[in-house]
Amino acid sequence: MSAARQRSGGRRRKVLVVACQVLVVLLLAEAAVRLAATRSRSLRMVMQASADATDFTDAGTLPELMERTMLGFSPYDVQYGFVLNSRSFRTREYQPGANVGGWRIVALGDSFTFASGGLPHEHHWTTALERRLARRGEQAVEVLRLGVPGTGPAFQLRLWQLEAAALMPDAVVLGFFVGNDFTDHRGDCGVLCGGERSLSGGLASSSALYRTGRNLVRVLEARADREATPAAELAPGLKPGEPVPGYRDAFNPDKPSFRRDDFVAIEARRMALCLRSEDAAFEALLTRVAAELVQLAAEVKATGARFIVMVIPDQYQVDDGLVEEVLAATGNRREDYDLQRPQRRLTAVLEAEDVEVLDLLPVFRAKAERGPFYRPSDTHWNRAGNRIAAAALARTLGSGAPATSAAVFGDGFESGSAAGWER
Repeated sequence: MSAARQRSGGRRRKVLVVACQVLVVLLLAEAAVRLAATRSRSLRMVMQASADATDFTDAGTLPELMERTMLGFSPYDVQYGFVLNSRSFRTREYQPGANVGGWRIVALGDSFTFASGGLPHEHHWTTALERRLARRGEQAVEVLRLGVPGTGPAFQLRLWQLEAAALMPDAVVLGFFVGNDFTDHRGDCGVLCGGERSLSGGLASSSALYRTGRNLVRVLEARADREATPAAELAPGLKPGEPVPGYRDAFNPDKPSFRRDDFVAIEARRMALCLRSEDAAFEALLTRVAAELVQLAAEVKATGARFIVMVIPDQYQVDDGLVEEVLAATGNRREDYDLQRPQRRLTAVLEAEDVEVLDLLPVFRAKAERGPFYRPSDTHWNRAGNRIAAAALARTLGSGAPATSAAVFGDGFESGSAAGWER
């Protein structure tokens, strides 16, 4: 064998040895991250995605249920200018049992129900709803906000069973966000769980180490562009279940939450839910979501309470300019999408099962020229959006009729035409 061939063979062996060593290190790091995640809530928060397949059915207590969420809040945490109550929720303290002498409403849902992107407590739709109903003067009203970010109907069903049912509410409103509640906790559902038919998406699905690194980069990038909100520590003067003094005044509602290109990428992934080419995949998601909502409705109504699914539109369904940005970024055509399909199909399936639905899309479309209704480069409502939702819900709760799009206009918001938006 020539000296050149020996040198070449030696180099190949060295490369192979190095590659094996790197592979072993990566496998050990992967195992270490997975093990550490079982003991660290912060690490779970970084590495998880709300679409991860998660089983909540065998959670036996509220703390155990909360620990399975992406954020896993704890009692008395200070979150978005509010001291969580003793049950880990961004609402006032409460006791089990009926609200004697008053009307108790429980709001379930994800980040729209929790904080709507950090909006001060005073401007949230649940607070506005409570004020509207209280002004009618018929009886005392209490709206309890049991929202948990990054969760979907499967979680909210178990939350009802472990916590909300004991509150004996007169009505339960579930805020169902089109943007991610079809895909939350579903596991691998392809393009509809984020539109990541790519090497990055595949690695994120299979590797906890890769996903942790990728998500950490995203979090750091988002924080670099986001104005820090007041960080208050629980101290004298702060009370569980109450806002942090000064947060409302310091909150900047006009500060974008994401860089515009990052935000458009988020909306592009969410708009994939409306792709006509993914009709079969969407129907599969719809079947699972509807089954959970129907079960939740049956359990709530068995207690004598009223149950309403309030369907929250994504911003691309309200803002035509955002749709054009997504189309420019993806190269897709408008006719590739059926932007009303999520609400249309969900409402049809639920109403067939006698589940009351309040579809907010016609309300927001009718008011589109008075927008914006979402925070800048965010995915949550601003104060105006919260006011519109509260007005529609107050009108619906005040009537005995099912919540249809024709019934929700009023309380200062006139109906309007959404003509021309039929695609």
